[in-house]
Amino acid sequence: MSLFKTYAGLSRDIYYLCLARTINSTGDFVFSLITLVLTLQMGMNVVSAGIFVSMAALISGPGVLLGGYLSDLMGKKTIIVIGQLLSAIMIISCSFWSGTITVGYLLIAVMFFISITRPAYNALIIQLCTEEKERKSAFSLMYLGANLGIAIGPLIAGFFIKDHVNIVFISIGTVFLISTFIIINQVKVGTRKELASTASPHAEQQQEQQRSSQPPSPLFRLLLKNPLVAFFIVVSFLNYFIYMQYSFSLPLQMNHSFGENGAAYYGSVMTINAISVIILTTVILSATRKLTALNSIATGALFYGIGFGALNLLGYFPHFSIVALSTVLWTIGEILVQTNINLYIASRVPDTHQGRFNGLLLFVGCLGYTLSPYLTGIFIKSMDMESVWIIILAFSLFYALSMIILWYIEKSSTRRNEMKPLDHSKSI
Repeated sequence: MSLFKTYAGLSRDIYYLCLARTINSTGDFVFSLITLVLTLQMGMNVVSAGIFVSMAALISGPGVLLGGYLSDLMGKKTIIVIGQLLSAIMIISCSFWSGTITVGYLLIAVMFFISITRPAYNALIIQLCTEEKERKSAFSLMYLGANLGIAIGPLIAGFFIKDHVNIVFISIGTVFLISTFIIINQVKVGTRKELASTASPHAEQQQEQQRSSQPPSPLFRLLLKNPLVAFFIVVSFLNYFIYMQYSFSLPLQMNHSFGENGAAYYGSVMTINAISVIILTTVILSATRKLTALNSIATGALFYGIGFGALNLLGYFPHFSIVALSTVLWTIGEILVQTNINLYIASRVPDTHQGRFNGLLLFVGCLGYTLSPYLTGIFIKSMDMESVWIIILAFSLFYALSMIILWYIEKSSTRRNEMKPLDHSKSI
């Protein structure tokens, strides 16, 4: 199926939102930027630079929670605009303090404001789409666009960052401003049905104000009413824990298996991953269009397990062909999970809470990313390098099984609810 046919039929607002996200993602490599600026430009040692990166990672957790809450309270589009404008101001300000430690703190602030926009983006897609298949296409398109931007941005910045870092700061800030301008002018708030039935040109703003003026009910109370959603969010920790292996355990494995050529091989892995995402995302969306979100995630978890688990073979056959095949397999898992993980929440949470639930899911993701290197490091220290991939395989299988169990429980519950009217009519 062609790219255009796969993503045809989405609303105009979705196309502009995905375009804005793609443009924005070309400058969305703050973690790498912190490391490069502090080490290359300021000569800071790796340990000290790592502290700044850790601070940026830690502040992302409160950022996504706050962003989710505020997007429900003030409106998704409003929070995206505010977060990106503040990010642009902060990163352009870095050009005035170039060469000082202030840049490190400003970039941490940029990471905080970027994280605020993340749940708002996800919640806005859910609000703009009315059906699960439509949401699946929209999330897939945004995922593809974000990966294109992430692949292009650092590549271009790499030519300027050492000698012309101010150009990088100003360029990223400009990119954020362009993305924000597109959202302000082209993305209208409200579902397509609401917009179609609206006669007033200001009705979508009025609808958003009405939603925002109603104080949202407590998140914890809604979690208690939706235990399956709560279970899904908690178990999703495994997704982020497993996926983080590509940036922690995998480079260690490359060094362990290929010695001084390890870094070059790891660069090749990232290239294979990027190419696979670009080529396979549309194909996988087409092939799994009829699968539910839970079934897609379970399938993705299996590909995680097979892909990462295959790296255990490097202990017996240290050939890069195994790594290449492994990368394609876990990338398929990445595509299946990352493009479907927001869909489960989308159809089971009211619009008034979409921001906070997405923020909570992203917060769990931050925990997974933060704890994964530490816990995996303990595993590696306790056993040989290749054995850790068997543990990751086990985690992946458990994650897949959890999604299948959740799907079965919901299916059984739906059947019982459908049978109740029939039983009642028989009694009459």
